[in-house]
Amino acid sequence: MLISSRCFNHKRLEFAAVLFIIIGILSTPPAAALDELVIGVFPRRNPAVTIQLFKPLAAHLEEKLGVGVRLETAPNFSAFERMLNSRRFHLVHLNQYQYIQAHDRLGYDALLQNEEFGQKTIKGALYTRKDSGIKSIKDLQGRTILFGGGKDAMMSYLVHTYLLRKAGLMPGDYQEKFAISPPNAVLAVYLGHADAAGAGDMVAQLPMVADKIDTNELMQLAVSDELPQLPWAVKQGLSDSVKDKIRYEMMLFSHSEQGVRILQQAQLTGFNPVSDSDYDPIRTIMHKISGHH
Repeated sequence: MLISSRCFNHKRLEFAAVLFIIIGILSTPPAAALDELVIGVFPRRNPAVTIQLFKPLAAHLEEKLGVGVRLETAPNFSAFERMLNSRRFHLVHLNQYQYIQAHDRLGYDALLQNEEFGQKTIKGALYTRKDSGIKSIKDLQGRTILFGGGKDAMMSYLVHTYLLRKAGLMPGDYQEKFAISPPNAVLAVYLGHADAAGAGDMVAQLPMVADKIDTNELMQLAVSDELPQLPWAVKQGLSDSVKDKIRYEMMLFSHSEQGVRILQQAQLTGFNPVSDSDYDPIRTIMHKISGHH
């Protein structure tokens, strides 16, 4: 994934925010308040791929923070949730639903959000094959829908459940099955193992999907409204100097050649500042699905 000069021009518009963070960092003590920084990344992809994508980011933070950095993930959402519940992570990348739970129950605060394909927002999509004969969500009644991840996967289960409910399909009207990841769900639909797949609207553009199949044979049956991108959160109690340094270094990636290489490895185009209130739309969706506040 290449980042054009136009992307660099777009990033200059946000450089004032980076400079503001620099001022804060220069006025605080050094960030070496930890012996080790533990970074957790949720299993959006399989564990081996996840570690490979984010190893350069972890190595860069280790160098800049001057402390050891340990990068961890899990084989599935349930295992990751157990790790998250132990509050072992100082910095954690997770989905939007996991974040609002982690904020409310575990004391994590949103720090940054992904920018993917140049976008600060993300949408969920229901994928089908063009030759499936499925023309609307209501045509999924009695069909098999494959969701990537588990029932706490925001962009590959919860958002799509919201779309199904809006279209009048209730539990029991269709068969739910789960793939280990959103890309695997889309691949399975292409191969005819399910009638539809729930995933992010950009999943079909990921190399792990686009390089394996002819994505022109797929269609997006329905797409959700724009939602805030996937967050990175920090554990409450982490010093302000460490938080500021992490935010500064990650926002700076899109302004240097080395940083762009780190972003490309992670299949991202940048990081942008975010706050807890940006995820209120997720809380609204959860309330409409299940009454969860």
